[in-house]
Amino acid sequence: MRSIAPATKAAPAPPAPTRSRTTAPAAQPTKASTDCYPRSNAGNCYKAGQICRKADIGTSGRDANGRAIQCRRDDSVGQRWGY
Repeated sequence: MRSIAPATKAAPAPPAPTRSRTTAPAAQPTKASTDCYPRSNAGNCYKAGQICRKADIGTSGRDANGRAIQCRRDDSVGQRWGY
């Protein structure tokens, strides 16, 4: 009679390596972005070409890059920020 070898069990797989979650530090605002004015109702800096509020027509300020901008009447759309 033939002897049958007992079945061997496979070794359990090692646990998967755990990943530590890292987050990037929050970006610090640049001087230009903190010095822009006036700001939109949402608190954002304006850029040239964006539509400005009727109340801002004739006013000037600084865009997100620190450049001087002015709200001017534009016959095609009403009013826009421009250099």
